[in-house]
Amino acid sequence: MHETNLSPSRKIPVREQLSYSLFEFALNPLYTIYASFLVYFYTDIIGVDAGIVGVLILLSKVFDGVSDFFAGSIIDHTHTRHGSARPWILRIAIPLFIAYIITFTVPGVSDIGKIVYIFISYNVSQAVIYTMADATANALPTYMTIDPNTRSSSYAFRLLVAVFVQMGFSAVYLNVVELLGGGQMGYIWSAAILGGISIVALLLAFGGTKEAVRTMESGADDVPVWTAVKALFHNKYWFMALGINFCSVLHQVATLTVGIYYAKYILNDAKLVGMLTLYHHIPATIAMLGLPFVLSKGASKRNLTMLSAVIMLAGSLVSVFYSTGMPFVISIGLRGFGYGIVAAVFQGMIADTIEYGEWKTGVRAQGVTVSAGGAGQKLGAGVGTALLGLYLAFSGYDGMAQVQSASAISAIRICFIFVPIIIYLATLVLGYFFKLDKQYPQIVAELEERHRGA
Repeated sequence: MHETNLSPSRKIPVREQLSYSLFEFALNPLYTIYASFLVYFYTDIIGVDAGIVGVLILLSKVFDGVSDFFAGSIIDHTHTRHGSARPWILRIAIPLFIAYIITFTVPGVSDIGKIVYIFISYNVSQAVIYTMADATANALPTYMTIDPNTRSSSYAFRLLVAVFVQMGFSAVYLNVVELLGGGQMGYIWSAAILGGISIVALLLAFGGTKEAVRTMESGADDVPVWTAVKALFHNKYWFMALGINFCSVLHQVATLTVGIYYAKYILNDAKLVGMLTLYHHIPATIAMLGLPFVLSKGASKRNLTMLSAVIMLAGSLVSVFYSTGMPFVISIGLRGFGYGIVAAVFQGMIADTIEYGEWKTGVRAQGVTVSAGGAGQKLGAGVGTALLGLYLAFSGYDGMAQVQSASAISAIRICFIFVPIIIYLATLVLGYFFKLDKQYPQIVAELEERHRGA
């Protein structure tokens, strides 16, 4: 079996938490490209049909979700002098640079050739390379310490940096592409620059962190991926944390993805979507600024999750009565502030389920446990976006029409105002039953006793 040194007394220093947050300078630009700019690049720059692009990405998400489990298992099976997760920071640096480049180097061939290239390059860059890099980032704090407070604080620091990187990158990216010549070459040159920045960021993250929770070989094989996945099905708190993350992603779809439709057809100006995003993101950032310090002091992640649900629910209830004006702005701000809280605590919650899973099943699979959370996030985004599209189509929405039908307008209102109420109520219920915070110290104590006995 494997001997696990839990090192419970170690606290992650702030400088290490900041070094860990540098992951976002490598990962977030690529994530934002996938989320916001890639479809536009495929359709308007390369000239591929939007419907075909949608089908390609939908099919790719299936493989993309499954790959998270294998990425986590690879980390669990890694044992070097640098640890289990840290070696992959170096190993993934050059492949991540390549992922940036191949995303935009679609050859000027026939439409079939472009479609084949897009499908292959998207899966290699997103489902293989990016997934491995993201799995490394998610797993690393669980190898740095089992202290739930500074571990959660590290995740919150990283998320805070992610918000700033995403906001700044989104604001200037297309302008940078134009400065670099525009067209496909502008995207390729920008990818080369971003890939270079990612290498530097990963080198700094590697140098500024260290692993203290070591799993050392003592004669038996590592936990097979299917054994680790099977053990997850006995981890009730993992499912609750995954459900909370699923609701969080659905919130983003209902608030941000639907936001452009709400701005165009309810507020009568599609450009107002930028203001809606700011009304949401600024309060979310304010919430995230305080979370690392609150979590480092031992605040209950369960209570913070329930608080976030109540705040977001209040925001939605305000928008039921006020669909425009200052009260509406406040309602969006409340939804953003609540989202900032739950987004900052989720990764710490999923990390805490590692020790619960080992205590419950005897199987410790850190990489698989935290990486599977990424699968839930992708599932939430895929399901949410698909349901939105189907519901709008069912309601008679026509993107080429100048004026939408009453049923389509009603569907947009329902998706933006009423669907989130259900999401926030579900978050509240899941948070209520997530009682791991109180059990955690006793679980760690019992695990220590087991290890000493072994």
